[in-house]
Amino acid sequence: MREWVRRYLPCEIAGTVGELGGAAVAYLATGSLAAAAITATIGASAGYYAVAYASALRWSYRGNDDRRWPSRVLVSSLFALRSVAVEFGPAELIDSVAVRPVAFYVGPLIFHNTIAGWIFGKLVSDLAFYLLAIFSYERFKGLLVRVQPTAEEVADESVSTSAAA
Repeated sequence: MREWVRRYLPCEIAGTVGELGGAAVAYLATGSLAAAAITATIGASAGYYAVAYASALRWSYRGNDDRRWPSRVLVSSLFALRSVAVEFGPAELIDSVAVRPVAFYVGPLIFHNTIAGWIFGKLVSDLAFYLLAIFSYERFKGLLVRVQPTAEEVADESVSTSAAA
């Protein structure tokens, strides 16, 4: 659980700011729940994946210290892209095409309150997203760049600072 929180919390914070901020701006500008739902979906993805990619790139770059600068950056970027696509691709497809826009549109209609509906929409869509993302993370760890556990977290094992397959 600690590993998931450490991995996903920074992404979630950035995604939430983009999601709720984008929804609020779109709704205030247009008065449309549909526009707010679409903007929330785009804002969530932009914020979330900016942080996810930056983290993967940082971890991959640290793991490729045996290469010279230009190839190190290229290889690290490719590892980071692969990592983000493998871990989040299926979850993002389902989330951004179906779950999040529908939840953000229907939530305010169910609750007869925009803010309560958006909170409901966020919780429902995050639950669906993380079920799929965590499944992918656990199933495909060998393909992902990630910070390795510290010595305190892994008894009797040697620890490297990052891993890239």
